[in-house]
Amino acid sequence: MRKFLSFVAIFVSLISNIYSQQSAYDFFVLAENASKNNNCKQAIVYYDKAIALNKFYYDAYLAKAKCYMSLNNKNEAMNQINQVLTMKKDYAPALFMRAEYYYHDKMYKEAINDLIDVISQNKYYYPAHELLVETYVSLKDYNNALNEINFLISEQPAEYKYLLKRALIYKNLNQYDNAIKDCNNLINKGILIGEAYCLKGDINIELMKNNEAFTDYSNAIYHNFYTREMLITYLNMAIKDNKLPEAQHALELLINNYEEKNAYYHLLLGKIFIDQKNYESAINTLNIAISLRPTYDTAYVYRAMAKRFINKDPLNDIRRAIYLNSKNTLAYEELGIYYINKKLYSQALENLNTAIKLNPSGRAYYYRAIVWDINGDRTSACADIQQSINLGYIEAKASYDKICH
Repeated sequence: MRKFLSFVAIFVSLISNIYSQQSAYDFFVLAENASKNNNCKQAIVYYDKAIALNKFYYDAYLAKAKCYMSLNNKNEAMNQINQVLTMKKDYAPALFMRAEYYYHDKMYKEAINDLIDVISQNKYYYPAHELLVETYVSLKDYNNALNEINFLISEQPAEYKYLLKRALIYKNLNQYDNAIKDCNNLINKGILIGEAYCLKGDINIELMKNNEAFTDYSNAIYHNFYTREMLITYLNMAIKDNKLPEAQHALELLINNYEEKNAYYHLLLGKIFIDQKNYESAINTLNIAISLRPTYDTAYVYRAMAKRFINKDPLNDIRRAIYLNSKNTLAYEELGIYYINKKLYSQALENLNTAIKLNPSGRAYYYRAIVWDINGDRTSACADIQQSINLGYIEAKASYDKICH
């Protein structure tokens, strides 16, 4: 009878343990569903109930840590991870998760220690190798990063993202030929083409091969890949070489993707539209620049310029610009041109004189020469045209040949 009762007690204990484990799992499932629905606070309640039924439910601790991270409670997240590691110090998922948190907190050496422990347990846990690469790169330890990425490439040659990462590491090691070789390999395979062209462009910038870099960036954009930094570099190169369609495209991508509220980029785009004789688009774009920065005096000047070219009255915009900035040279130049068109030459001369006094430009000298010529002062006209030529104003050369020869 005593043996029978002992058997019953053992059986009941086993059934109770099974029930507890099942209940812990049930709470874990409820927690996971709550977490998927972005209800982390409720998920934590369920995870706690699962852990209460099974204190060795490591995955519940780690899932709860993720919830705390979602709630921006890093300290409690790390506490959950460390509880697991106190119970089982070599539990790889906990070590890897802690390494991720160390990495994001820029505690790179601590992250490396945990990742090495993970890899020592499973050499083929590739996410640990990937994070180790990123950690070494963050420390600028490119040689160790190269060793890790080479291992990943040897194990998974079809993961072409590793090839791109190795190209970047080679670039940081100043091994430019190897970096370009990896980029070209990707381009030839038709994989990550835009990213590879962008990286090639960065390399050619460092090698001071600007023409090659510009072509690479153009190809990257063609394949719909760009970054804010790349677009700014590409834009500056295009403006410098007067490649207006490329500059326009770069600005449109910048504005649409990164700089929607940047009045300066809207102004630059408006100026390019003026240079392309697309005056209505220029006015519309400059309207946006002014709406973003109502005191942007230069935007008013360029809008006045666009209006002048399509015979709309620019005077209010010019006056507004001068009111906002009494030393805006371009505004006085535009006012001088306005008065030339109105045949009010004394007013034109007065404003062009002011522009030259503030900041002598080839454009101001050129238009003042026109006034001198109209007034019959050929000597002064030729002197101003020559000064305009000296300052690089292209239109002045033809006028010099016409007036002064």
